[in-house]
Amino acid sequence: MDSSALLVQAASGLERLMVGAGGKTLKDSNVAQISAAIYYQAKVVSKLTTNKTFQSKFQKVIFDQIQKDFGEYVDSLARTKPKSLHHMYEWKKTGLPTARLFKLKKIDSKDLSFRLDYMTLPSKSLVPNKYSKRRHVFTNKASIIEQGTPVRIAPKNAERLVFEINGLVIAMPKGAAVYVKNPGGTAAKNQFKLAYARFFSGQLVNNSIKRSGFQNIFKNGMSKSLAVPTDIRKVKYSFSPGTINMQAESAITAAFGGLS
Repeated sequence: MDSSALLVQAASGLERLMVGAGGKTLKDSNVAQISAAIYYQAKVVSKLTTNKTFQSKFQKVIFDQIQKDFGEYVDSLARTKPKSLHHMYEWKKTGLPTARLFKLKKIDSKDLSFRLDYMTLPSKSLVPNKYSKRRHVFTNKASIIEQGTPVRIAPKNAERLVFEINGLVIAMPKGAAVYVKNPGGTAAKNQFKLAYARFFSGQLVNNSIKRSGFQNIFKNGMSKSLAVPTDIRKVKYSFSPGTINMQAESAITAAFGGLS
């Protein structure tokens, strides 16, 4: 059972303490008021965890920061080790944020938590080739090189393949294809996956969450919501659970948006 469920369970036990008959002693009034105040705040917290607007804002502010920090982390690695991560960027733009061929994706859940995964993006730039005017786009470059999937390259609009290896120009026989066992080089295989694992298994992701500032963003709204209404602070011998429930809902709606 999660903490919000425990709060609701505890709050339900307070209902009988909030309702009493007039004319009782001041002690009974204190018990009713204290019980009503705790009941109200428990309702606020339990409603907050199911508030769709709050959930969306909470997840977004954290996800946006993680997305930013992870992107910068990979960019930095790519600039220092271009042979390992060049495939995750458009041609000759390794380490540039605007040339990334990857992005994180958020998998929503029913509460404040969420899961993350990544996806590769299709390349849109032409493969560099100074030996022919007819060039092509290696669309799935990022995923194929990352996985180390062998590829077959054959001439499509030209008679033969012409390419360069270590400064040596190679001209293949007419119509002949080339099989590349390790496209992008052996240094590139699974390197993005490794960078992803390092970021999310260590302190980097925790630092990113802290940097998001989600605590400060919702601090004022939460403080206002938890403030016990004036009606509950008055000396009374009986409080309506239904009324308090509506007060809690109104406070959350005012601070974070509607309950949907």
